[in-house]
Amino acid sequence: MKTINLKITGMTCSSCVRHIENDLKELPGVHHVAVNFGTETGQVHFDETKLSEKEIVAQVKKTGYGATVTGGGAAAMEHSMDEHAGHAQSEDEKHIRSRLQKFLVALVLSFAVLTLSFAVDVPKEMEIMMILSLIILGYSGREFFTKGIPSLLRGRPGMETLVALGVGAAFLYSSYVTLFTTGTQEYFMDSALITTFILFGRYLEARAKGSAREAIKKLLELSAKVAHRVKPDGSVEDIPIDQVQKGDLLRVKPGEKIPVDGVITEGEGTLDESMVTGESIPVDKMTGDKVIGATINGNTVFVMRAERVGSETMLAHIIKLVEQAQMSKAPIQKLVDVISSYFVWAVMAIAITVFALWTTVGGALPAQALIYTVAVLIIACPCALGLATPISIVVGSGRGASLGILIKKAESLEKTHKITAICFDKTGTITKGHPEVQKFELLSGDEKHTLTLALSLENQSEHPLARSITSFAKAKNAHELPVKDFKAMTGLGVRGVIDSKPYHLGSSRYMKELKVLNSSVTSRIEALQDQGFTVLILSDEKTVLALFAVQDGVKETSRSAIEHLKKRGIRTVMLTGDNEKVAQHIADEVGIDEVHAQVTPEQKTQIVSDLQAQGFFVAMVGDGINDSPALAKADVGIAMGTGTDVAMESGDLVLVKGDLMKAVEAIELSRATLRNIKQNLFWAFIYNTVGLPVAALGLLNPAFSAGAMAFSSVSVVLNALRLKRFKIQGGADQVGV
Repeated sequence: MKTINLKITGMTCSSCVRHIENDLKELPGVHHVAVNFGTETGQVHFDETKLSEKEIVAQVKKTGYGATVTGGGAAAMEHSMDEHAGHAQSEDEKHIRSRLQKFLVALVLSFAVLTLSFAVDVPKEMEIMMILSLIILGYSGREFFTKGIPSLLRGRPGMETLVALGVGAAFLYSSYVTLFTTGTQEYFMDSALITTFILFGRYLEARAKGSAREAIKKLLELSAKVAHRVKPDGSVEDIPIDQVQKGDLLRVKPGEKIPVDGVITEGEGTLDESMVTGESIPVDKMTGDKVIGATINGNTVFVMRAERVGSETMLAHIIKLVEQAQMSKAPIQKLVDVISSYFVWAVMAIAITVFALWTTVGGALPAQALIYTVAVLIIACPCALGLATPISIVVGSGRGASLGILIKKAESLEKTHKITAICFDKTGTITKGHPEVQKFELLSGDEKHTLTLALSLENQSEHPLARSITSFAKAKNAHELPVKDFKAMTGLGVRGVIDSKPYHLGSSRYMKELKVLNSSVTSRIEALQDQGFTVLILSDEKTVLALFAVQDGVKETSRSAIEHLKKRGIRTVMLTGDNEKVAQHIADEVGIDEVHAQVTPEQKTQIVSDLQAQGFFVAMVGDGINDSPALAKADVGIAMGTGTDVAMESGDLVLVKGDLMKAVEAIELSRATLRNIKQNLFWAFIYNTVGLPVAALGLLNPAFSAGAMAFSSVSVVLNALRLKRFKIQGGADQVGV
């Protein structure tokens, strides 16, 4: 079995995905096919003894789309990162510019047609409008005809077919009237405006493409570019990261990224692993401890032995998980595309039947019968149908942006309302993402003087936990004193002399070495640790002076957000790499019932898959690189805007302020938008349901048909604009639109 990745061009709606997948599945030896409309990619798992890559590409092209085989997997992408990412970005920008240019041309010319229709009276104005409309259709709207008509001939009509039939019928009829009759009934304005509206929606859609490629690119950018290899003679040479071999000894300097996964063989350090593990508190590493590639070294130098390189590293594994999760996403089959595939056939059949009956049974002249037929096609023109979904999406996403909710894909806004289970990362999502002093217990002496001692010692330290104490002490108006003979001991704490007296501040292990702990203090420390706190202890040479219970603080809105979600019957789950005690304590504080602690990125993805297998529509909320595979695997990925770029690229929605209440608002906004779309579709179809029979009976001329079409379009747009007033009232208990 072999797996290849494809770059697919020419897809314009979700029905394209269905056509490509169905055609590829017909080939012998194809085991699995996944096509992603959002990223314009596909993945085919097949038996290479029965099928070749060329045959797969040929089948996609036979279906009517472009296809090329691309490099797959983290290693391949890593090898060609700069070239691939740059090319993909330029192609995306070129496509978006092309969409914008076509829309602007159509907009300007449509305004000219509109002006000629209502505001001015010039000689041969119909001929001028015909030429302007022809430019709009021939340039800006060309794709509707080049894709819509061939798809109709292949028996696979989609939205392009509907647009092509509608605007084509209006334009051809108007051109016939202009060139061959003395009549004045023309519909150039309608064909121009329909094209312009739909092009605007396509432009907005084009801007949302390419997010998956950006996610992978940003993951790749995290890795170190150079490693310092220690040679047998003790000298050090700089080598590119892809030349590192297993067993190589590598020197890591202060502030540098760890080049690959390995183990420390000499020295010690404090590593910021948040970009991989998602946990904010740095980890002290000693000789013999494992280190993860792409994490950041603190302020020491150490030597490590490379154990996993290239595609074997944790970062490469995460990239692979993101790729797999993105490709396994089931494409959304939009209601409009399903209905339109039948609707266009029905309209075609009715139009042909009308022409045949009027020329035979009705005794009408072919020209008169053509007018009745055109009336049927115009009343069935998909202007309102084409606008129903994108206009609601445009207004809804705009309202979301004003609320601090960035919606990256139209599908995301449509499907978020379906959420029945939400998985939360802990650090940076439910909590603030940085350690704070949550409890301070004074055991001896004066509080202000004790805090002054702590501030003075920790101001000399570069350890992140020190900042939590200095911030706390400064907030209590403590001031700094001079410190002599300061020393920082990795994994233990700090010591220094203040006013000729030695003081110590550090872990319980350090205090045990100093022999300053008694049973009552030890019991109190253990009680705090059982609650998930990291306890730092201040002492002099004989006595413990104070305890600082440090923990990542819970965000102010986390508890209320969880309460609102549970009221709506949504299952809440915490997924964290942190230890069980800390996780359970935070979960109890905010009201989450189900907790999975000490889980890896792969396990997070598996838990999301398990919930999906149980029938839940799952959302994942996270902010770290370790969350990105689960964000991509979930039905809806919700990234915190305060997190990493990779998480934000992998998510479908981004909560700009990192506020969980915005997740509640996103769900309610999705519900309001879907309700609005259904209302729009009702209005889009109701005039067809009523108007088609009337037009077929010859009781509706094309002019009135165009009027009905315009009314339907206006009603759809006005209804969509109601979403601008969307707000959550009464703390998310009531929703108003």
